[in-house]
Amino acid sequence: MHTRYKTFGLAVVAILAVALNYTFATAASSKPPIPPDFLWQQSLKGSMQGKSGIALDLNGDGNEDLVIGAPYARQGNASSGNLLVYLASSKGFKTQPSVVLKGEGNLGWSLAALDDLDHDGKRYFAAGAVNGTGKDGSLSGTVTIYKGGNRPQKILTLEGESAFDRFGYSLASGDLNGDGIVDLVVGAPMHSPSATLYQQGAVYVFFGPDFGSSGAVKIPATTASGGIGLSLAVGDVNNDGVDDLLMGTSGKVIGYYGGSSFPSPSEDIVFTSKDGGFGRAIAILWDLDGDGFRDIALGAYQATVGGTSECGRLFIIKGGSGKRTVNAGVISPDRLALIDGETNAGQFASAMLPVKGIGGRDYVLVSAVHGNVDTLSMTGKIFPLSSEDLMAGTPVESVTAVPGEAPNMHLGSFLAVAEGTWGKWLAAGAPTEKENTGRVRLFNLNPVGQ
Repeated sequence: MHTRYKTFGLAVVAILAVALNYTFATAASSKPPIPPDFLWQQSLKGSMQGKSGIALDLNGDGNEDLVIGAPYARQGNASSGNLLVYLASSKGFKTQPSVVLKGEGNLGWSLAALDDLDHDGKRYFAAGAVNGTGKDGSLSGTVTIYKGGNRPQKILTLEGESAFDRFGYSLASGDLNGDGIVDLVVGAPMHSPSATLYQQGAVYVFFGPDFGSSGAVKIPATTASGGIGLSLAVGDVNNDGVDDLLMGTSGKVIGYYGGSSFPSPSEDIVFTSKDGGFGRAIAILWDLDGDGFRDIALGAYQATVGGTSECGRLFIIKGGSGKRTVNAGVISPDRLALIDGETNAGQFASAMLPVKGIGGRDYVLVSAVHGNVDTLSMTGKIFPLSSEDLMAGTPVESVTAVPGEAPNMHLGSFLAVAEGTWGKWLAAGAPTEKENTGRVRLFNLNPVGQ
């Protein structure tokens, strides 16, 4: 472990356009404490720590903990996957995990936080293993639900329908039927709903609190909307008080409004674009334009900008109600902003995370995992875009990005914010750092001097 620690003050980066780089000794006198430089389990070589990650209070102490996926951790000759659990204290995190949960089938490929289902202060979570083996299909993919605690415990394992479905590739959670209990959404992008829809995917909704397969809803690909299950987002976009489901498909993002009759027989929302990778990152934001509806961020990480492919592009689309079809690729009242990535093939909008209340302002943190930093290639960058930046379509060249520090680390593969007595810290995955061993960088989101 390094003898010096670093942090980047994102609030100051965004507000003052000044990148900060403190040593631990310089910043230790400020409050709250500065997090360690990075988290990693040194013995898990090639495990891709930081492929996924979530923040949630596992043990009910009021501080959010971190669960980090390491899907290529090995047991013997097999890539079985581990979950690295970092329990927070009033002083933050230690650099080594508190608990390592072992699995099979690339456990930790995906993660989703669930609620405190039994009201004891400890939240549940789900972890996907895209090559997990179920009773009905070899390598179908599995999703395991864990109850929180100082050592989380397995409660239930869900399985894909058939072999090679990659069930658990993507996960999301929210209350889709309006009963006040969180539900789990699982993507299986290689599922074949029929012979004519070979490997076009399906999305499954398992309703809480028991998440039983018998009551689950399956949304299969159709001839009009294929390639589903790679990306998911849940949130209330039509302002009826019930969460809605958005999912990426080939060249589209489709959505279903939540409620007692979820899902409707056909899509309620369709967003389209010809840009590469459109909809592979989806985030439901706050109400940017003050019309009473939460707005939507859609990433197209492979979009061509200035003749260069895979630069990436970010669309900000108005929320609303009723049946909607929006072509995000053309200027219209439904498109609030379009922000292009840098013309260096950085894959801007690879991942996105809305964060409210950083130094009194709200941001969407947008990663470009292939972004170059000086002479270092594919280091990755994170762009903090304020509400004002989004509404104005501020060029990314005008925003001071938080850079990675090593080549081929792909900073920003996942983004999560942990909150506790020390304020807010950003956890950002860099799964290919150190020859695919991976690390998770921590950044202090609290304004300097707090």
